[in-house]
Amino acid sequence: MLLTADWVIPVSGPPIRNGAILVKGHTIDEIGTIDDLAQKDPRAVRSDFPGCVITPGLVNAHTHLSLTVLGGLIPPQEFHDWIAHVPATVRALDQNDLAASASAGAIECLMTGATVVGDIAYGPEAPSAASDMGLAGTFFWEVLGIAGEDLERRLKEDDYPESPPKSCSGRARCGLSPHSPYTSGPSLLRAVRDLTRKHEVGFAVHIAESPAEVELIRDGTGPLAHLASRFATEFRTPGVTPVRYLHSLGALEGAVAVHCVHVPPADIPLLANQARGVVFCPRSNAYLNAGQAPVTRIMNAGARIGLGTDSSASNIDLDLLKELRVLIAGAPTISPERGLRIITIEGAEVLGLDDAFGSLEPGKQADISIWRMPSTDQPVRDLIEQGSGKSIEAVMSSGIWRIRSGQPAFPTGNIELAAKHAQIKAALALKGSQPSSSA
Repeated sequence: MLLTADWVIPVSGPPIRNGAILVKGHTIDEIGTIDDLAQKDPRAVRSDFPGCVITPGLVNAHTHLSLTVLGGLIPPQEFHDWIAHVPATVRALDQNDLAASASAGAIECLMTGATVVGDIAYGPEAPSAASDMGLAGTFFWEVLGIAGEDLERRLKEDDYPESPPKSCSGRARCGLSPHSPYTSGPSLLRAVRDLTRKHEVGFAVHIAESPAEVELIRDGTGPLAHLASRFATEFRTPGVTPVRYLHSLGALEGAVAVHCVHVPPADIPLLANQARGVVFCPRSNAYLNAGQAPVTRIMNAGARIGLGTDSSASNIDLDLLKELRVLIAGAPTISPERGLRIITIEGAEVLGLDDAFGSLEPGKQADISIWRMPSTDQPVRDLIEQGSGKSIEAVMSSGIWRIRSGQPAFPTGNIELAAKHAQIKAALALKGSQPSSSA
C-alpha cells in the first residue's frame, strides 16, 4: 500500500514535500517522495491524501484508559480531595466495565492521532481492550496497599503474565507500577523495582505530583497522611524530598517518573541522570491545582521527556496536541520540532518502545496518523500550533486502518453502550460516597 500526502514528517529526518510511505503488511517498507516510491512499486494500491500531513502515530506516554468512564464525574479540585473520590468509583466497576472503559479510551486516543500509550492498568482488561482497538504501548499493572512480600500473590490474582518478556514482546508490552510513595510502602517500592529489573520490563511511578505529597514525605503530615497510613505499608517519614526518597530505595534508577511537578532544583540532576524518563501531564496538574512542573530545567538537565494526558477523570479529553500546547506555553523554549519529538520518538524512548514506534522508518510498525493541513509550507509548526483531534483524517496502526474520514473504521455502538452503563455505575458509587448535606 502506498500512502501519499502533501507532506510526510518522519521525525527521524526532515519533512518530505509530496511525500509517500510504502507499507507492506504490518510494517513500513520505505519512505520517500511520491514519484520515487510510485516508480519503485507501480503496482502498489494507492491511498492519496491531498491537503494532508502524515506523521507517526503519537505516543501518549501516561494514560489510565480504565478510568475513561469517570470523565466529568469528579470536578476540578485540590489533588488530595480528588484522589479521595477515586477508590469508590473504581471499586464499582467490574472487569467488563473496565474493559469497556479502556476500549472507549483507546478509541479516543486513536481519534486524536495517538497509537501508542503508557497505560496504568488494573488487570488484563486494558491491554486486551486497547489491543483490540489497535493501540500499542507499555501497560503498567498497578499495585498498592500491600507489603513487598505479597507482591507475587497480588500479581497472580490480577492476572499479570507469568513470563512477561515472552508474553509481552509484541505491540502490548508489560510493566509494573507501585502507584506512588503515599500508597506503596518502602518494601513494595523495592519489590516492584526488583521484579521489573529481573524481568527486564518497564517500571512507572507517580512522583512529586502535589504539595501534599511533598509534605508527607518530608514531615509525615498533611492531607495525604491518612491515605499513607491505610495503604503505604511500613511507611516511616523519611524526611527528604520524594525524588530523594525513591533514590534511597533504589526505585528511581530506570523509572518512568510521572508528573514531577514539585522537584527542587537540587534534585533535578539526580532525576535526569537516574530516571529512564520524565512524563509531564500539565492539564491534569492544572485540573487538580497541583502546580506547574519545572519543565525547562528538567529538559536542560538532559532528561528524556514524554507527555501524557493522564486520565479522563482529571482532564477534559485525551487530545495530546492540546496537551502539548499547554506544555509549550509553560516552557516556551520548546520548538515545534522538539514538541513533535516529545509526543513521538522521545515518548517512545521513555516507554522503551522506540524499536518499533515513534518515527516513520523502514522496519518499524506502520503506525501512521494523517492530519488535514491544507496549503502549509510549515507542516510541523502548523500541526503543533493548530492541530487537534478535529484535524484527523485517518489513522493506521500495524498496517490496518483504524480511523477513516475522521471516524472509526469499525463499529463502536456496543462499546459506547457498555461504557455508558459503566459510567452510570461509577456515578452512583460516587454519589453514594459523598457525605450528606446534613452531616
